[in-house]
Amino acid sequence: MKVTGNQQVGQEIIAVLKQWDQAICSLDLHQIIAQCSADVSLFDVSSELVGVSAYQQIWTRYQDYFQSGLRVFRDRIHIQAESQLAFVSCFSKIDVESGIPTPNILWCRTTICFRKKGDQWKIVHQHISLPTEIQDREPVKWDFS
Repeated sequence: MKVTGNQQVGQEIIAVLKQWDQAICSLDLHQIIAQCSADVSLFDVSSELVGVSAYQQIWTRYQDYFQSGLRVFRDRIHIQAESQLAFVSCFSKIDVESGIPTPNILWCRTTICFRKKGDQWKIVHQHISLPTEIQDREPVKWDFS
């Protein structure tokens, strides 16, 4: 993990990211929304949306896929941190806690932008993409083990 800029803010973002990952893995919609700005935006593999209401709706679509025992895995994490704004870029995937990779769960490129409001960090933008090879348009399959 690499932190560039304000190291104290970088540590705050690491803690916020852990809370975010817990909310995601438990699909706790209240906590997910609580950690987002009202004007949050998302560019995803399959969609683009703006606003906390639309963001909440997208997460409800995943209820059938989430089960207990999940974990967010991240690799090549880079945090760029300043006093009011921070960016996290990394490779990520949600898979079983054991760490034994599930076939066809691929690593995605992820960027999350946090803005500090008062004393709280809120997600204002998230971008997730599935890298593909240009020639054959097949997903890139990384192994970070």
